[in-house]
Amino acid sequence: MTGDTFETLLVPNLPSVRRFVQMRLKVSDHADDIIQQTLLHAFVHRDQLRASSKFKSWLCSIAMNEVRMFFRADKPTLSLDEFPHIDSRDSEPSPLDKVEQKERLEWLQAGMEKLSERDRAAIRLRDFEGWSLTETAEAFESSEAATKSSHFRARKRLASAVRSACGTRDIERHRAAGEVVQTSRISQ
Repeated sequence: MTGDTFETLLVPNLPSVRRFVQMRLKVSDHADDIIQQTLLHAFVHRDQLRASSKFKSWLCSIAMNEVRMFFRADKPTLSLDEFPHIDSRDSEPSPLDKVEQKERLEWLQAGMEKLSERDRAAIRLRDFEGWSLTETAEAFESSEAATKSSHFRARKRLASAVRSACGTRDIERHRAAGEVVQTSRISQ
């Protein structure tokens, strides 16, 4: 692959790779460095790309490896600040809707933090970035069946983690409001 071909493939795919890297990092200052390393690595090894149709997945695999190397050196907390809004209604949400939406995002963030790095990546790529199963499998360097299975299990673990976060926060909210939370008592 020539430098010109590399550039023509890179231009339409660079925003996706940038979003992918930025979502993986809490501190966006490091994202530019990781993207630069990804592009440098990809350019140096551009002759290893077998099919130009798989350029995006190949580039994201390199980016994922660069992010992993960053996490090995420095373990920042992941942020969900850049996730799209859950509420997609056309009308302006009411204050109550805004509070509930914020609460749901907090529950989602708490649930995502309990997942492994691979589970978080699978959910982000498939559910938030809208990647196809094939693209995600190529990024993970695994089969489509294994990727589909791990994505399904990651969603189940996320649902369980969100449910536990919801229950914990509901109890905290009732206590903060001065309500008595009844627990089972043994009568004497």
